[in-house]
Parts: sequence; C-alpha cells; structure tokens
Amino acid sequence: MDAFKQFEVREGSVLPYQQLYPYLQERYPHYKDVQKEAEHHLAKEGYINPAPEGLMLTQVGHEHVWGENNQ
Repeated sequence: MDAFKQFEVREGSVLPYQQLYPYLQERYPHYKDVQKEAEHHLAKEGYINPAPEGLMLTQVGHEHVWGENNQ
C-alpha cells in the first residue's frame, strides 16, 4: 500500500506494473513472487482491482491509504 502513497495514486487510478515491479524488488528482493502475492492479498482485501496495465486503487484502498488517520 505504501507504493500507492509514494506514487500518489488515488481512487480509480492505476499504479503501473513498470513502477510497481522495481518498487517491490527494491524492498523485498528475497521474495520470489512478491508481486503476485501482494496482488492476491490486496485484491482479497478489496484494496485493488487488477488492470491490464497495473493495479487500480479501489475506494476501500483509497480510504486505507489516504484516510484521515493515515495522512
């Protein structure tokens, strides 16, 4: 979820895979399938919807990232 904040992705916008992959590899280099695992977990929680070009932040995800308690 930190990647959405770092790249200032808002509800309905997509975090492109070309930005997400380097972000995850830098922070979690020892996890082989970190992108797939993150995508699965975030989709299950309702934070994102997979899109062809990346991960789209949902309303639930937007509240989690940008809600008053998280700013």
